[in-house]
Amino acid sequence: MRIACLDLPAFPLQIVWRTEPSWRAHPVVVIDDDRPQGKVLWACERARAVGVLAGQRYAHALSLCGSLRARVVPPEQIAAAIAELRTALHALSPRVEPGEPGTFWLDGDGLDRLYADDAGVAWGKSIARAIAQAGFAGAVVVGFSRFATCAIARATRHGVTVLRADADERRAASAVPLARLDLDPKLRDALARLGVTTVGELVRLPAGGVLERFGSDAHRLYQLAAGERWDPLVPLAPPEAPDERVLLDDEDDNVERLVFAVAAPIDRLMSRLAAKARACTALHLELALKHAVGKIEVRAECIVPAAATLDARQLTRLVHLRLSGAPPSAPVNALRVWADDAPASREQLALFASRPRRDLRAADEALARVRAELGDDTVVRAVIRDGHLPEASFGWERLVHVTAANPTPVTVRRLVRRLQLRPQPLPPQARQVRDDGWLLSGLEHGAVVRIVGPYIVSGGWWAHPEALHREYHFAELRRGDCLWVYYDRARRRWFWQGAVE
Repeated sequence: MRIACLDLPAFPLQIVWRTEPSWRAHPVVVIDDDRPQGKVLWACERARAVGVLAGQRYAHALSLCGSLRARVVPPEQIAAAIAELRTALHALSPRVEPGEPGTFWLDGDGLDRLYADDAGVAWGKSIARAIAQAGFAGAVVVGFSRFATCAIARATRHGVTVLRADADERRAASAVPLARLDLDPKLRDALARLGVTTVGELVRLPAGGVLERFGSDAHRLYQLAAGERWDPLVPLAPPEAPDERVLLDDEDDNVERLVFAVAAPIDRLMSRLAAKARACTALHLELALKHAVGKIEVRAECIVPAAATLDARQLTRLVHLRLSGAPPSAPVNALRVWADDAPASREQLALFASRPRRDLRAADEALARVRAELGDDTVVRAVIRDGHLPEASFGWERLVHVTAANPTPVTVRRLVRRLQLRPQPLPPQARQVRDDGWLLSGLEHGAVVRIVGPYIVSGGWWAHPEALHREYHFAELRRGDCLWVYYDRARRRWFWQGAVE
């Protein structure tokens, strides 16, 4: 099984060079903080030539080289570059494993028919072209083991190396200096004192002695170098292309209705791309055509905008033009849209982010159309009022403008009472059988199984001789419903005030 290792040396420095191409002719360093006490993390060869090394303070490096360029590369920028390279490498292999920043492994199993030669030269050159198009440079090694290909790639640092046999791979890996590997400096120095400076010299040591003297980490490195330890790839699946699907209730071949059906999926697709800081470069549309004989035909369309965009309306207009020029030959019962994407610009993301997810202006326009057709009192909202009785504690007023929701966070979910517009009188029932077989809301809801109360509400005694006196209860029915009822002392009967959810 073929394995390809891609190693991009000084990966953060290459990110800086890709952002600032003119800096390639100057000494450049990557620092962790843009302050005099910031630490140098990476230094290019021009900076190293004048004495600037990793680990120095930024002020010290500036004193050694007055023309030094420095840049902070945040982890988010490195992660974005790794994701971009993964996407490009997944086009060359379905199984890609990212290692340390700048190192990738590709699985070549099953790719023999895609490339003319068996040695993997064409595959390696394709990988090199892909990273060159992305603005990076590094070494590509096509071999047979994960450890050996990585070691050889870090030793060569550039170009494409193809190893045609296991013996060639072992021979090339044995010549790799241990300084090129990510070893603990103490372990590297301890091995150097024994005269062990290459992978081949390490493999010639006795395995038991390495474990006893240098520990488990050195023994694991020994096993990987000697081929005694299985170190399989742990690849990541290719990123799924975001798509949206729509199943139509009825087959339809009307272009206007099809465009209306595809507008919402395109809008959702643009939202998903914007969340990933991507823009649409090509919109793919699939129509499932159902012919009279029961045969399903899939019609595929690719619509390319003038430039990468996140404008759903523009893409919908392009779809309308395409379908108007070439209407479907049979009724459509399903739609699918997906997109080819590219990094979105700041202007595109800012424009998309400025558009709220809920357009309050569009909501006001919709409510205005409802009022114009059905009357001004058809659109109302509930407001709280000062009232002694439950039915007088709220009222309704006209809704002119929609406002953004601002819910108050709660830790305990409160019960909701649904009030009747007017309290409904209940059939009279003897008090002694009220808790046994009392039917409040019909046979389908069942009889009362438990009643809690009373909770007394009284008032009006200061204005009327017959004071208001209500005894509220919560009545639980056999089906599980909870009704809010009260007994009116003045009327001497029960009323249904509402229900509790």
